[in-house]
Amino acid sequence: MKTKLQNTEQKRFAAIRAESVNLEDRTAEFVISTEAVDTYDTVFLMSGWDLSRYQKNPVVLFNHNAQDADHVIGTSEVRVEDKQLVAVVTFEPAEINPLAEKILRKVQAGTIRGASIRADVMDGRFGVEADGEDPNVLYFTRQELMEWSIVTLNSNPDALARQESKLQALRSALSETSGDEDTTEGDEKPSAETENENRASSFDAYEAQLIINQNQ
Repeated sequence: MKTKLQNTEQKRFAAIRAESVNLEDRTAEFVISTEAVDTYDTVFLMSGWDLSRYQKNPVVLFNHNAQDADHVIGTSEVRVEDKQLVAVVTFEPAEINPLAEKILRKVQAGTIRGASIRADVMDGRFGVEADGEDPNVLYFTRQELMEWSIVTLNSNPDALARQESKLQALRSALSETSGDEDTTEGDEKPSAETENENRASSFDAYEAQLIINQNQ
């Protein structure tokens, strides 16, 4: 049985690459996701990233504002490299977008240090202990990159509380899915293999947002 969760935001911390800002080329490089277990006990597996949708329209926004053309501050190339999801943004020229110039300078100065990814997570599971994974960790195994933005990190003080609440809802839904599939005769305890299969039950169709910050 699949669980459908809509509009679930996930937030993570990663790092902008040191000395990656090039004012002449108007570029900056970010590590926007890794396979490290984060503080919420979740992992985005690199093998699960689908970049095809993003590559058709590889815009970089400011604060996820897609309504104002000036908030489209550049484009980027995204790649998987050494178990990291890396994005290189090229900012628009100053003469056509003063906001892009301002954000580039603030990133270079370290005033703005955050970025945010929005991904449609289509599949995930609990860790399988037999494979060397932590059974208490959620592993996101298939996710589609939608867009990413340069952001002001502290724009929403309630974000962490909402994050925790939605993660608890996700864990409960996956646990219920495992329980529904746990059909054994009488009071016989499920085998370890069956428990692992149940914990690996799929879910689909919810939104994940990834927040990254230079200072981990």
